[in-house]
Amino acid sequence: MNHPEAPEPSRRGRSNRLVAGTWLLLIGFGPGPALADDDRSRTRYSVGAALLLAQDGYRGAGRESVLIPGVSIQNKWVNLFGPQLDLRLVGDARRSWWIGPRLEYRFDGYEKADSAFFTGMADRKGGLFYGLAGSVDLGGGFELEADYVQAGSKEAGFSRGAVASLQLSRSYAHGPWSFVPRIGAEYQSSRYVDYYYGVRPGEATAARAAYAGKSSWSPELGLLVRYRASSSSRTSTTSAMPRRSGTAR
Repeated sequence: MNHPEAPEPSRRGRSNRLVAGTWLLLIGFGPGPALADDDRSRTRYSVGAALLLAQDGYRGAGRESVLIPGVSIQNKWVNLFGPQLDLRLVGDARRSWWIGPRLEYRFDGYEKADSAFFTGMADRKGGLFYGLAGSVDLGGGFELEADYVQAGSKEAGFSRGAVASLQLSRSYAHGPWSFVPRIGAEYQSSRYVDYYYGVRPGEATAARAAYAGKSSWSPELGLLVRYRASSSSRTSTTSAMPRRSGTAR
């Protein structure tokens, strides 16, 4: 990924950054009977928090930790998971596959206080993105998910661009616990990279040349951990992991 804060142009070339984004989600389910894994006709509610650990792609910014409290609502038509909302409008009766609109808030960007290298640069802010998403159950606990979302508005006249991703996850259950590791790749458009990693002409200095970002790909790794706080040990194996990127996948 591009690094606009590097002092020399030769060090701002295109490169991929491994997103060490580990989502740790602990969910306590509300009262009510346990539902079978394939029963999505009834609505399930849960509350919890997600912890994102990520190595920022900005020089001098270091590792970032973000704790995101959230509510999850899931049924045949709706999947609300923290900052991400999916409407499963098209799919089979069990929603073993589905396609529909997605709305999510992405926690990307930085503030000038994050690093001395950002002195003289405007903050880059997160924001709402919208688009399409889809998922298919491959059997054996495997699930393949893809999405494409673009920024819902501009920030100070600059577009935040768009991102697309493809993820493969595998669910494992052990008593009240379930574990969902995932691996995938995310594409960032040139406008997205330019907004979050570019250096605008007015921000350029003798040690920081102006730079316009180019589109890029980034691999992603993640882990979702869930705990069912009820008398039943049955848990849902359906994964819906937010991404900062991703991310908060």
